[in-house]
Amino acid sequence: MRLHRFYVQEELAKGKDIRIEDAALLHQWIKVFRLAASDRAIVFNGKGSDFEGYFKVLSKREAIIALDKEIKIKSIPACELHVFQSIIKKDNFEFVTEKCTEIGAVAIHPIITERSEKKDLNLERIEKIATEAAEQSGRSTVPEIFEPTDLKTALENFDGKIFVLDLDAEPLNIKQKVGEKIGILIGPEGGWTDNERDLFEHFKIKSFSFGEQVLRAETAAIAASVLILLK
Repeated sequence: MRLHRFYVQEELAKGKDIRIEDAALLHQWIKVFRLAASDRAIVFNGKGSDFEGYFKVLSKREAIIALDKEIKIKSIPACELHVFQSIIKKDNFEFVTEKCTEIGAVAIHPIITERSEKKDLNLERIEKIATEAAEQSGRSTVPEIFEPTDLKTALENFDGKIFVLDLDAEPLNIKQKVGEKIGILIGPEGGWTDNERDLFEHFKIKSFSFGEQVLRAETAAIAASVLILLK
């Protein structure tokens, strides 16, 4: 039987007991997954390993998990991928977060553009979606979720290679090295403005496209992530 996997913030080590007092986690274990003392589970904290153990105690107030097995995560992503997603409709942005987390992106950057339909996000919910997607997909880390920022500030603060999706560009052909920091910039439903294209030229940002295909914003972010990380 496959064990459930959960993200925790505690320090983890084989042979160690950890105490969990997070009310949301306790509720999830007891009410959603119907776990009880002596049941087994897997926990991780984003530092490279999973740890399997059993509940010594599981109540509404606390859980104590005895960790008796360490599982090294061997998968190495093709690169350190940052997804710069222009803020789009709530459900669509959440979908991008979930799927790009499953694929292996290390960070999601919400970007405010001239044609963004909204300017803010429920970051607590976005972080929860990213955490749950990391738990489900078996990855060893949870992507960092950045505060929404304007396009110019985002470009100024990123120190890796960055590419922008634009319909007039050549088809996607991004070559990467293991550990290389790469950003992909996906525009809003209405596309980029001339001012934003001038900004890309100023920062010497290379563009890419999907050829003749015109994809929705959320589809483009996921497709680009797959082509960069899973090819």
